[in-house]
Amino acid sequence: MAAPAFAQHFTADYAGSPIAPVAIAEITIGTELEDKGSDYGRREFDRLIRTLTADLERELRSVSLYAEGNAPAVLHVVIEDATPNRPTFAQQGVSGLSWQSYGRGGAHVTAQLRDADGSVLASYDYSWTTPSIQDARYASVWTDANRTFDRFASRLADSLEDTVNSGS
Repeated sequence: MAAPAFAQHFTADYAGSPIAPVAIAEITIGTELEDKGSDYGRREFDRLIRTLTADLERELRSVSLYAEGNAPAVLHVVIEDATPNRPTFAQQGVSGLSWQSYGRGGAHVTAQLRDADGSVLASYDYSWTTPSIQDARYASVWTDANRTFDRFASRLADSLEDTVNSGS
């Protein structure tokens, strides 16, 4: 399995003063990942979206910035790309890869925080790939993508909390 070409960084760019609380729009799949749908299996996208949604809700709640339903700001998140550590069910069936195969995994996620008018208040970008194939030896299918989502959610919530509390 090919290693993703993700840089390993988090960026937050605030174009305006963020407002809280924040609701989460339905997470979408980016073009690059969408193109891998027939290879990975479409149901894998639902799994990734559920995991990232739960991570974002948890982290925004932890800093008291999460709102269910209507909110003055909405976070629009895109899973741009993801690479599994082990073959997905679909890959095992089509390509003949076995569960014993493993490789470097990771993901790339972007988001925009928008106000009620749709104006962009902030943009976020995070990507991470496991640095060594040895780190993937005991991983499950989406271990590194899940780790990326967890880190993205944590860094986004911390950045947003700092910015909202500073009044910038």
